[in-house]
Amino acid sequence: MESFRCLGELASETHTDDLLAVDITMQQAKALHVIAAEPGVGVTALATRLGVGLSSTSGTVDRLAEMGLVDRRHADQDRRHVMLTLTDDGRAVVARFRDMGEGILREYLPHLTPDELVGLQTGLDGLLRVMGARADLQQPIPPQGALDTP
Repeated sequence: MESFRCLGELASETHTDDLLAVDITMQQAKALHVIAAEPGVGVTALATRLGVGLSSTSGTVDRLAEMGLVDRRHADQDRRHVMLTLTDDGRAVVARFRDMGEGILREYLPHLTPDELVGLQTGLDGLLRVMGARADLQQPIPPQGALDTP
């Protein structure tokens, strides 16, 4: 965990200008990421996911819509329910955040030895396996070997 924390700090220090170039607030960035992960999410559900009040979330959505990053659509069965999706520009902003992380990897991975790259790939494959299983199961993954015990 310490290595991961250090990695995040170094990435933040060396790429702060990239992050600051994205002209949205942290709350707006969070909202965009939730909407990207859950297209059609309602404003109330978004407020719950963000852990903030409905009026604050409504204001955030208003600003994102004014910026052309979010579309609001009323549900056919209940016109009071507003479903949120990203516009092409909204998807581009979310992609820009992802590209920042990939840019960091493209910059530094070529400097690793072949053995370090193999070890990193092995570790990432294991992490993806466990995270994928957790996402599929929606429950905690037991410790390695816990399923083998009687």
